[in-house]
Amino acid sequence: MVACGVAALAGAAPLNEKESRIIKARLVPMPQAAALTDGPDVVFDDALRVTFACATNHALAAREVGALFRAWFGISPALADGDAARAPQTADAYRIAASQGRLTIEAADLGGARNAMRTLRQIAEPVRGTRAVQAYFIPELTIDDAPAMAFRGFHLCWFPENTPEQIERFIRLAAYYKMNRVVLESWGTFVSPKHPELSWPGSSMTVKEVKRLVRIADSLGVTLIPQFNLFGHAAGARSVSGKHAVLDLHPEFQPLFEPLGWTWCLSNPATTRLIEERVLEMHDAFGRPPYFHAGCDEADDMGTCQACRRADYPRLVASFLTRIHDTLAARGCRMMIWHDMLLSAGDPRWKGYYANGSAQAETMLDALPRDIFICDWYYDGPKPGERPGETYPTMRYFKSKGFPVLACPWENRAGYESMSAVVRDARLDGMLCTTWHHLYGETLRPIYVRSAHATWGTQPAGGFENLVFAHHLRQVGWDVPVQTYGDTGYFTTQLPEKSVSPR
Repeated sequence: MVACGVAALAGAAPLNEKESRIIKARLVPMPQAAALTDGPDVVFDDALRVTFACATNHALAAREVGALFRAWFGISPALADGDAARAPQTADAYRIAASQGRLTIEAADLGGARNAMRTLRQIAEPVRGTRAVQAYFIPELTIDDAPAMAFRGFHLCWFPENTPEQIERFIRLAAYYKMNRVVLESWGTFVSPKHPELSWPGSSMTVKEVKRLVRIADSLGVTLIPQFNLFGHAAGARSVSGKHAVLDLHPEFQPLFEPLGWTWCLSNPATTRLIEERVLEMHDAFGRPPYFHAGCDEADDMGTCQACRRADYPRLVASFLTRIHDTLAARGCRMMIWHDMLLSAGDPRWKGYYANGSAQAETMLDALPRDIFICDWYYDGPKPGERPGETYPTMRYFKSKGFPVLACPWENRAGYESMSAVVRDARLDGMLCTTWHHLYGETLRPIYVRSAHATWGTQPAGGFENLVFAHHLRQVGWDVPVQTYGDTGYFTTQLPEKSVSPR
């Protein structure tokens, strides 16, 4: 029935530009279409009349909407059934109309209903003139919104310095910004009951904590995806740290790695067995999700032990990855890997892009199953002189080979915006926005805000971005709820920390 609401508001005067700009600045990501008009505010109190329709799973979505009204606005409005035939059909899409004390929400599905409520929460402000919150209100408005891509991913790293509370806030904020998949990469932190030697002592990423976070993510409509590096990054620590999650404390396990320790020794059958066991253990802990990220980037010292350097190494790697792929496929799970080792370093086609593979990289790529998601990471905008249809050639290359492809930006604003466009223009399969070791402090904001708009395919309204983000982070903290000083804000402290940060 939003169509009727839109018609009723069509003759209303737009809200003045200043007020409209202030309110729209609160929206992350910006909806595809949002019109604010100069009618009476709609107050979220016991008198609010709500009409709700959902194209699929109406009863479940209605219960969720009711629960969010109680949790976020402290009211329990009766939901009158709307016309489901008018509801959007695109997954996660929604419409909102608010006027004359009435609110109408139409959603395509449960995801759309959640997204509508997230938008309302971002716009709503408390009624003025009281010491404590008594009610919220929103301006008269219409919103018609839908995502630009189905796979809207956010990549998180769990370092030893992170706490479960931080990770929970990160997941909740990704969901609040309408992203629907979160890859959670363990950096020597997943506590394996079968192989405790693979994690740092005292790590907080226990099976119990993972299962708790999976339940939270599921309640938010987010698929939580495990990542364990099967090729390079085998140290379970960033190379600049000089640390190794296994060998620093367990030198007896050196045969599992190449001599310098950065890459797994794939010619060793014991390595394959251990990795397979670890993959399945993590997959179980995460509730057997439909994806598993296997890493596989930056294997700098690959093939350097005597056995590996004398082997047909590309065939060895492809055979190993296919084995793990098939093990996961038997569980209905699809493998995801980073792209760079599948492109030959020095190939002029990839000049200026990230290509770290051997001369036989294409042979290795061609041997892989075509349902593996290729996560193509690149952090800048298009190269100067590239014409439309030629930008990001590596992503287009993998797509032409028959693989599903995810664009993976990081920090650079032009990169987020241009990759968002190429996902749609080249019909790639979505985005997986990376964070690495910068997800703290003042870098937290641009990473989240740019990722949200890129995956939604819109542009921010602009204005108050730092304060808007701090407010959203605070709202997510209320949902946890946070209990300690260190779990608030961008930083754990306001003065310099006593220890060197993981950055």
